[in-house]
Amino acid sequence: MNLDVITVGEKSTADIVLIWFHGYGANNWGFEPFIKLLNLNLDGRLHVVMPNAPMDNGKRSWYPLPTTDNGSVVEDDEGIMNSKKILASALHEHIDKDKRLYLGGFSQGAALSLSMGLSNDMRADGIIAISGYVPSASKINIVDHNKDIYVAHGKNDTTISIETHKKSVSFLEKNNLSYTEYVDDCGHTISKGMISSLSKWMYDRLQRAD
Repeated sequence: MNLDVITVGEKSTADIVLIWFHGYGANNWGFEPFIKLLNLNLDGRLHVVMPNAPMDNGKRSWYPLPTTDNGSVVEDDEGIMNSKKILASALHEHIDKDKRLYLGGFSQGAALSLSMGLSNDMRADGIIAISGYVPSASKINIVDHNKDIYVAHGKNDTTISIETHKKSVSFLEKNNLSYTEYVDDCGHTISKGMISSLSKWMYDRLQRAD
């Protein structure tokens, strides 16, 4: 798979490589302002790789989202697993074995980050999931319980409900995974509070490299 990728930050001087996955139906450049602000808050110490998802039925999607006759989305376990394998291979060239690797994303991109990071489809040191969930949770085989995990969600999210978020947090707890959680009074978006909270969380992780 040839991915359309844009990058933010110098790789040679960065301490962390962050691969950022956009949400369903969105694209990478739509998140460029947010990523640039985040990296500015962190003194440019990130190298961020933002790929575009492939097109699926006219919309960009990281993995299949089949629906029932009444329009409800069902999880395609095999489709998710196949998509993760293809993406991990396509993104390999962007990884620097001498730098820490974080996977992050929004909405479906957050779900992908959690799934790939927890199951070690890519050697991720940290996971950032904003307004996401853990897809096909029963199929995830966790082999590393020492990852840095940040999850954020809006109480008024009507796309991926706060109840779904709570189920994902419960999954992390049941698997003895430590995490930092931030919940804001917002909908399906990245709020100013989330940006501030994430910047502080990332700054604390960067201090470990000093």
